[in-house]
Amino acid sequence: MNTQTLFGNSTKGGWAGRHAVVVGGSMGGLLAARVLADHFERVTVVDRDRFPEEPDHRKGVPQSRHAHALLERGQRIISRLFPGIADDLRAEGALVAGGAALVIVSPAGKLPLGEANGEDTGAKGFFASRFLLEWHVRRRLAGHEGVSFLTDREVVGLTAGGDNGRVTGIRLRRRGGDEGSELLGADLVVDASGRHSKAPRWLVDLGYQAPEEETINSGLGYASRFYEKPADWPAGWEGIIVNGRPPDNPRAGVIMPIENDKWHVTVGGFAGNYPPTDEEGFLEWARQLPDPSIYEAIRVAEPITPIRGYRTPQNRLRHFERLGRWPEGFIVTGDAVSAFNPIYAQGMTVAAMDAELLKESLGRQRRSPRPGFERRFQKELAKVVAAPWLISSGEDLRWGVESTGAKSALSTEFTHRYMDLVLRRARKDAVVARTYMNVVNMVEPPRSLFGPKVLPRVLWEATKQIGAALGKRASDPEEELALSPEAISRLRARPAARSEAQHALG
Repeated sequence: MNTQTLFGNSTKGGWAGRHAVVVGGSMGGLLAARVLADHFERVTVVDRDRFPEEPDHRKGVPQSRHAHALLERGQRIISRLFPGIADDLRAEGALVAGGAALVIVSPAGKLPLGEANGEDTGAKGFFASRFLLEWHVRRRLAGHEGVSFLTDREVVGLTAGGDNGRVTGIRLRRRGGDEGSELLGADLVVDASGRHSKAPRWLVDLGYQAPEEETINSGLGYASRFYEKPADWPAGWEGIIVNGRPPDNPRAGVIMPIENDKWHVTVGGFAGNYPPTDEEGFLEWARQLPDPSIYEAIRVAEPITPIRGYRTPQNRLRHFERLGRWPEGFIVTGDAVSAFNPIYAQGMTVAAMDAELLKESLGRQRRSPRPGFERRFQKELAKVVAAPWLISSGEDLRWGVESTGAKSALSTEFTHRYMDLVLRRARKDAVVARTYMNVVNMVEPPRSLFGPKVLPRVLWEATKQIGAALGKRASDPEEELALSPEAISRLRARPAARSEAQHALG
């Protein structure tokens, strides 16, 4: 492949295709680097961390100690970028299962996932820890010809030529070092350094404007622990997600199945309701979830790590696409553009969607080289992240949290009311449940919930609610719990896991 001709040879029309630098070695940066490797002779991934030799947590990803989920859309994209990676994960003990493996307890109650009326309403895919998935992606990428990693380095700014119209590389220094910065030249610099990205400051330093931002302070805090899955587990599922119930119960929780019959358990709270990290407080928080199933499960499970807490900074959407001027040779992606509330499990999947867009954009540029690739990419990326931001920000605003640049109160209130009806209907309607799960898993756009398959069913649900209110009778059947009464009885018959080792871990 002659990379010299991919983007043209003029300094104004594109790159010579020789060297791309990716700032940030987490999932967003790794996936971007995989795409770039098909178009550049060399790709260098720069990160502040030293990467572990084996699958393990690392300092630069503190949230890896808290439960992660890769949604169906993200799994599809990563499997295309790294064929066979699901088999690699399975060989490491990851669970590969169908929709019935994960139970969703929505604010309206348990959703009918699994087989219903001949339709599988749940997502299929693999379940693995964040650090195992990232390690396999990094290992695959490291084996790619032309890709290298430069670790233990901090990027302190961009370099540019002439009138600062083109970025020519980065300035970096050894992390924690006092020596001066060194230069690393590049035909394209991709900032994937995460929610703490310095891209706005770097742009200002070059004479450009900083982007407008939308922020939401969801006041999210969570606490997590790893457990051994109990022997002879009596439930018909492998994992469970219990959502909070606004406006009264801000608690949420998840049991995520990971490799080698382990559970990754996270409980969290919105609007400053932070779960405790002591033994009794952690269990009590789980007991007060809208559904008792997580509490009953972890009460008898054997913990294998301490409880760790984390509080999420502001969720932020940076509108780089609105800037009137943009330098060539520089793009921003991943959490550096849109940093979501992690409780909705969107981060890794949106990073994969960003990489998918980069792949498509580079393909178009290769077929028809023309100036302005970087600015076009930022505009197209804004469309990609708009839907997941709408979903997460809309849910956050249910809790009355602080925000800037949010939607009008009227449109937000309408969306909340409509989604309440969708979830009520989804409890007993496999078609609505499947569409809802497709939207959550980002394989269908949010507008699907207003489409002809769903809207008439939701309106019928609204009619029934009105009729029930007028008739002063209950409008919903008795709620079904995620654990059956039989399973709960069997678990309650077991002694709680209170070993000396457990107390030592705390």
